[in-house]
Amino acid sequence: MTIQVIVTCEFPCEEWMAVRTPQGELVSVNPIPGTWTLIGAEDRRRFADRGLNVKAFFACPQCRQIGIIPEEFNPSPVMGDSHTQLQAPELHCRKCHFICRIILKDWDKRRLYCACYETGNSDNLYTHKEYLHAENEQEAKKFFWAQHGSEVINLVGIAPVVGFFLQNQKTDQVLVV
Repeated sequence: MTIQVIVTCEFPCEEWMAVRTPQGELVSVNPIPGTWTLIGAEDRRRFADRGLNVKAFFACPQCRQIGIIPEEFNPSPVMGDSHTQLQAPELHCRKCHFICRIILKDWDKRRLYCACYETGNSDNLYTHKEYLHAENEQEAKKFFWAQHGSEVINLVGIAPVVGFFLQNQKTDQVLVV
């Protein structure tokens, strides 16, 4: 009886060199073996218009063969990396037949943002802070306004979180971490 051991490989996220038409259409990419790259929103839309379901690409660590990660691939992120409930997804390279389990490093690239906003009226203003995850400030604002309506009088600001406050139970001091 032969037992096949499947190795687990960590694929870092890398920006692959892309060749485009003068109109910006993606023509080809130069894969980096054993890595993955996320496809930009405009390229994903163009793929979808042609009936292709593409969220990201990955490259076989042995032969550079490109594989597709579909839009519906959405594992629960653990420390920013992709992990499924039981085990990492498997790569079966169609070209060189290499088999491994994949952990996509930095799968979740979102950052934590804090939105400070005011509600109430000109006589009684109430200040609020709300935390949300987004890839950039523009996306954070979009998510904020999608969740809030006319109750918000003023969005004071939205910015990446640089630390958080921790209450020390023994000394009752507030520490900035």
